[in-house]
Amino acid sequence: MLKRTIVVMVLVVSMVAAFAGCSAQPAESPAVSEAPDSPETAAPAEESGEAASDDAIKIGFANLTDSGDYFAWVKRGMEEAAAEAGVEIICVDNQGDGATAVQNIDTLISAGVDCVIEYYNDSTVNTQIKDILDEAGIPSVAIDIPVANDAGAAPYVGGDNYEAGFICGENLGQAAIDQWNGEVDLFLSVGTLSTGETNEQRMGGILDGIRSKVELPDDKVVILDGEDSTAQAQKVVTDALTANQDAEHILIGCMQDDETQGAFAAVEIANRQDHVILAGNGPFNSTFDNLYKDEANFWIGSASFSPEQYGPLAVPIAISLAKGEEVPAESFVTHYFLTQENIREYYPE
Repeated sequence: MLKRTIVVMVLVVSMVAAFAGCSAQPAESPAVSEAPDSPETAAPAEESGEAASDDAIKIGFANLTDSGDYFAWVKRGMEEAAAEAGVEIICVDNQGDGATAVQNIDTLISAGVDCVIEYYNDSTVNTQIKDILDEAGIPSVAIDIPVANDAGAAPYVGGDNYEAGFICGENLGQAAIDQWNGEVDLFLSVGTLSTGETNEQRMGGILDGIRSKVELPDDKVVILDGEDSTAQAQKVVTDALTANQDAEHILIGCMQDDETQGAFAAVEIANRQDHVILAGNGPFNSTFDNLYKDEANFWIGSASFSPEQYGPLAVPIAISLAKGEEVPAESFVTHYFLTQENIREYYPE
């Protein structure tokens, strides 16, 4: 990712979630975490005739959006993994829109795909998508947000949302100890409520992580909906800061770094930098822009969702499903906390 200053006033809503394609190339990816030890596996799709050979398999990838840097990185990883495996991949752009996401499924079915890797951030829409794919007899893989209906859930590839949130939260809590002797007046929890269980797990992890370090009663917790948008996060954080003028020790945790960027802008415009410690989940371009700076600031870091690992995890699972084989029910990327001190170790400029 490139070194740039973070824009203070954000005018354009940026779709994002959990996470980042930038012009900088990642360092050698950290080791991918193993699938859980649990014997639980996702059932294979029903086979029609002989299982397909790898070179005849066609995979569909429906990306949350192609316009966000994190998602462009995820898409690139899918394409590279498919090329390495010798299978065809057809990519479509959901454009962060539910109706488009549903239309894209019809497009992929018409294209004759053998499996769909689905990335969309609304669990209700994903249920509709799963219904359509089940009716067509096409298996699916869920990226970051569950794709499930009454018949069951698609195999999940992505972040361990609770773990990533906890990593983010415990670093916020430790920073409060280091800077404020553990005193916290307020915690602003900036999530994306439409993602349902994903939001609950990640934001719940952040809260538990903070509480593992410092005391934080419920009456000091404010739940905000950043709507997966930089502009919306900036607005709701601005409103919360305005409503809490007397608070001098404020922790802000964000579901992902488009929202963290908006929170950062809100704090700077309000001139509350000395009152806030901020962290999120990423990395996005804004994450790198901030952490590559020579001087540290109140955005202390972000839990990484390792976008470079999605393709190498998801594509082999999609191939196995297309061949009627059993696959793990869950496969997680590696999480770690990116800071100004370690950013170049993982992602050199």
